[in-house]
Amino acid sequence: MQFKKIIQDFRFIALIYILCVIIVSIQKILMDNNNFTIFQHSVFHFFQRLNMYAEYPEEHRDVFLYNPSFAVLFAPFGILPRPLGMTVWIAFSAFLFFITVRMLPIKDSSKVFIYYFTIIELVTALERCQTNPMIAILIMLAFIFVEKEQFFKASLFTNLGFFIKGYGAVSGVFYFLKKPKFSTFLFLAFWFIIIFALPLIYYSPKGLIALYQQWTDSLMHKFDKNSLTGGVSIMGIMVNLFKIRFTVESIEISGMIILFLTTVYLAFRKNYEQVKWFVLAYVLIWVIIFNHAAESSTYVIAISGVAIWYLSSPKRYLEKSLLVLTFILSVLSPTDIFPDYLREKFIKPYALKALGPSLIWIYIQISFFIPQKKLSNESRI
Repeated sequence: MQFKKIIQDFRFIALIYILCVIIVSIQKILMDNNNFTIFQHSVFHFFQRLNMYAEYPEEHRDVFLYNPSFAVLFAPFGILPRPLGMTVWIAFSAFLFFITVRMLPIKDSSKVFIYYFTIIELVTALERCQTNPMIAILIMLAFIFVEKEQFFKASLFTNLGFFIKGYGAVSGVFYFLKKPKFSTFLFLAFWFIIIFALPLIYYSPKGLIALYQQWTDSLMHKFDKNSLTGGVSIMGIMVNLFKIRFTVESIEISGMIILFLTTVYLAFRKNYEQVKWFVLAYVLIWVIIFNHAAESSTYVIAISGVAIWYLSSPKRYLEKSLLVLTFILSVLSPTDIFPDYLREKFIKPYALKALGPSLIWIYIQISFFIPQKKLSNESRI
């Protein structure tokens, strides 16, 4: 009992997060980290008025693909010396994830479960200095403040999600289901304009248009490149496992249509308060499994959704089986614990990391349309 009490203590979990930040930071300082280098040089190129989206092989591999405003948002980390900036970025991401989970209006025991179930995926994302923890954070923060009906704050997080990665705007679903006032859309427009205009601190309006043209061109090139494999997503499973090929556009448009129709259905059914945790889980999983460019390190978002889904679900054999399947194929498969042969011969080639979250997303989708005696999951979570 004493051991259980210790590992469920938030101070103990915070200590684990601190140790992870220290270990990951030391590892990244001693080794090359291409993602942080790309982000940092985007800041340099922004203020040097160079094309942020051109190839710079002498500086880093791959190219910068984020919104022009991201370079301004990342500047507090990018202007620091590389070791310090990288450490601050890793610590900032981990700290915000920890705080955001603490802010969720759920039981403490449920928060503990989320911390432990997502820790491996969080560390994986931190090791790559990715923005994926931030997207998970911003979606959850938008949900939290929509629940509080503090739409001005919520709309800031939705817009930040959009400008960091476009699919971060999916948290807009929460507003429609919570019956926002007209002022809510004014708040969304206000923050959109503010963040969109951030590059104007250094560029003219004509220069801003040029930046967006460069960004659009780079996205089109990356889109064509990733469409060949479908990424670690539903499309990746269809292409690599079942040898079924659809265009990227058809898969992603289908995903958006399903999301839209589901939102409309729930709005008319007027039972959002009963299924809101399923909706949050649904959104967190959706943004990954319908993303043709999804990769292993993006799954901190989907796995956060899986944890929330399980907490708000009945604990039957089906739910437990899906959780175990996801933990093995999605969480453990990239680690050294998992057999190399299985990972290299089955998990990676067939995009099986996406299988568990995809099945859980289907489970949630079906649950929205099947009447249940007690849809409310608030008491369980």
